[in-house]
Amino acid sequence: MALNPFKDSNLNDLQQNIRSFLSDHFDGLRERARTNWEQFVAKGNEKITLMVIPHSEKKIVNFHISIFAISFIVGVLTLVIIMTSVLIINHSSTIKEVSKLKNYGTNSKIQIKKYKEEINKLYSVFQKMKPELTHLYSLTPGSDIDSLWAKGGIENPNPGAEAETENGDPGSPPLEVLNIQEINTELETTKKILVKIKNFLEYRKKIIENTPSIWPVDGYVISRYGQRNSPYTFSREFHGGIDIEAFPGAEIKATAPGTVDDIRWDPSLGLNVTIKHKYGFVTSYSHCQRVSVEIGQKISKGEVIGYVGRSGKTNRYICYYQIRIGTEFVDPMPYLNRIIP
Repeated sequence: MALNPFKDSNLNDLQQNIRSFLSDHFDGLRERARTNWEQFVAKGNEKITLMVIPHSEKKIVNFHISIFAISFIVGVLTLVIIMTSVLIINHSSTIKEVSKLKNYGTNSKIQIKKYKEEINKLYSVFQKMKPELTHLYSLTPGSDIDSLWAKGGIENPNPGAEAETENGDPGSPPLEVLNIQEINTELETTKKILVKIKNFLEYRKKIIENTPSIWPVDGYVISRYGQRNSPYTFSREFHGGIDIEAFPGAEIKATAPGTVDDIRWDPSLGLNVTIKHKYGFVTSYSHCQRVSVEIGQKISKGEVIGYVGRSGKTNRYICYYQIRIGTEFVDPMPYLNRIIP
């Protein structure tokens, strides 16, 4: 007949069966565990006798110690050995790290020394460069040289070393720090100088580009600007330009960009070309064999305008070159020698 768990009698029977099952299986296990523990305790409490027998006739010494005590001592010794080994390993690692730090410190001192030397060299180079910058700056209009490198403050009372106060705070900075600060300040000034010089040169470049500044023909100067003895009358006369002797038919080039103002024949100068330029410059090229431009034509610097001949009053193949500013003739040689296009 099947059990009905909802009846009290059947429920009591189920509980009894569970208790019987647990008692049959776990009571034996508990009993075996108790027996094993008692045997372990009994074994650990067993005494071991250690005898110390001297070589002389002295009394023999006996030590009685339990296995538990021996196990405890062995465990403590093992723990001490392990901890000591760990400490020794850590100490060795610390010593190695300290040694590395010392080496790094030595290398850092060497590097710092080199940096100081380089800073001082840079400072010396910059000081040598300042006169050149000052000279360039003096060429620009409106330059004030007196206040260019003005400095303020007090000098370092202890250059070469870093002093300390009574509280341990750093006192005067080393010389290298002061040099860096001064270089930094003067670099800012140099930047402003270079900007002004750049603007000035850009302006001057435009002037130079429009200034007669190249040789009109490849040849040799046989007569200079100024007073001379006339090759025809042998009397003193004023020579308003320079005579450049060249090969017959050599190219004559415009010495600056401009406009052809006049092409004419003169009994003395022969075939002559006159060119007007910016800033009041006028150049003329005489004794030409022939010309390759027209009146009113725009020409660039270096453009061929004619060819060397001996037209007019001359017995050589020359180009008589003149420069006029406004109404005054000037010596062409300084323009040919000093200004590079």
